[in-house]
Amino acid sequence: MTIAYIPTGLGLGAIILVLLIGGIVLFSLGYIIWLKIKHFFRRK
Repeated sequence: MTIAYIPTGLGLGAIILVLLIGGIVLFSLGYIIWLKIKHFFRRK
């Protein structure tokens, strides 16, 4: 059984990339929801 060695920099870069992509997705979903709420209250 061979264990794949991942260098420290590569592992850290992958973690940062996953967190960055997740943050962008959460921000875009929150922004869409914010626009829907703003439009709903403006209509009244």
